[in-house]
Amino acid sequence: MKNVIPKIIHQVWSGIDEPLPEHFAKMSETWKYDYPDWKYVFWDADRMNSFILDYYPQYWGAYNNFQYNVQRWDVIRYLILHKMGGMYVDFDYESLKPMDELLMNKHCCFSQEPGYHCMIANRRYIFNNSLMASIPNHFFFFLIIDKVFSKETLKQPISSESNKDFVFQTTGQWMLIDLYESLKSEEKDDIYLIPASYVSPFDARQAIMARKGMWNRQFEECIKEAYAIHYYFGAWLS
Repeated sequence: MKNVIPKIIHQVWSGIDEPLPEHFAKMSETWKYDYPDWKYVFWDADRMNSFILDYYPQYWGAYNNFQYNVQRWDVIRYLILHKMGGMYVDFDYESLKPMDELLMNKHCCFSQEPGYHCMIANRRYIFNNSLMASIPNHFFFFLIIDKVFSKETLKQPISSESNKDFVFQTTGQWMLIDLYESLKSEEKDDIYLIPASYVSPFDARQAIMARKGMWNRQFEECIKEAYAIHYYFGAWLS
């Protein structure tokens, strides 16, 4: 058994709206600490723009025409993993221990969300793009990129009810799940949906309590199997 996913951790913060907040910088340090033999890459606006112009110039115009910045931040992480591979992690994730063993012989991985979120959204399961890992040029990332830059996606009218759902449907988790469900069973077998207990042990309600320091025995039980904690800051929604 071996880890075929490149040992690179990617994190994206454009700096366009504000500098990286201190609490995110502290959580970022947990990944550097737990993965000392992994390369760490911080992606700011200049680095992202240069990357697209160097490797995906055909998408430059469409990339800049997305309605919301968060759509660009969704798309850039797909492009990075497609080209370079490695692990992408949002800044509101804290590492508890390295996932090297968990990623052994895996080619493409996405983090699942807790059952409470599935119940609220009326879905059997949910996975997102907050924590992903992949080998370079994995077929699923090719399909994702093709989808987010499709005419269907780029011409989709903005919902008057919820910009969050619009983003989820065009470049975020609803798009990912719909695409995954269109795959053949043997294609799905090459995509590992990481259990929520490993990477998202808290639901959004518990995460808010944890961020406020309202820690309890239930939380200790929640993180027994966890490699990381997602705190669901939802910075782009604020």
